[in-house]
Amino acid sequence: MNTFSNVKNATLYTLDCSFYSSVQYNTKSPESVTLIFHEKPSQQLPERLFLMPEGTEYDYRAFIFTLSHEIETCCIKESNHMCYLINAVTTDIPDQRKNFRVYTTFQAPILLEGRTKEIYVTVKDIGTGGFQFISKHKFEPGTNLSTVFSSGIRTPACITACIQKQRPVRQKGVYGYGCQFINLPQSTEALIRNFVFQTELLQAKAKKEREEALTK
Repeated sequence: MNTFSNVKNATLYTLDCSFYSSVQYNTKSPESVTLIFHEKPSQQLPERLFLMPEGTEYDYRAFIFTLSHEIETCCIKESNHMCYLINAVTTDIPDQRKNFRVYTTFQAPILLEGRTKEIYVTVKDIGTGGFQFISKHKFEPGTNLSTVFSSGIRTPACITACIQKQRPVRQKGVYGYGCQFINLPQSTEALIRNFVFQTELLQAKAKKEREEALTK
């Protein structure tokens, strides 16, 4: 495979969601990429980084990649410019497929454990294992919360979840958090699974219609 064919742009963030570097990458498989640095990394590379692909559809989506320790140098013939290649793999994408996740946008109230005042956040994705929300407020990973999902769901679903980790978002002044459901009742799980399935069908239909409209 030509490393410089089908190259895409992305941004790397550290696990505390601080900007690390702009980068290009080439997809080797759904779980692995080659990162292409056009300047030699000036410091020891972290073991893991968030990779956020370019494009507004990824403004609230990033994937944790584990980097190899080996850096390969390569010369781009057309420009005689040296670049630095690092292989990286992820379990984020297979995990999202396993938990059947869809991307959406709706408002939901959350009540943090030990608090009495609700805060409204925006849910950006939801799956059978958890959800991600964004907010202008900062939260501590490990905090439990309760919420009610009612948008698009046949019966409002009362949920308890734990904030697992902060995740980067491209929008300045907004923070993203991934949450895992806690002791989800079977009936509530069925409601969420049905919502996710129906949303996926609608999104697939809309995508197909857009693609067909472009070919006309």
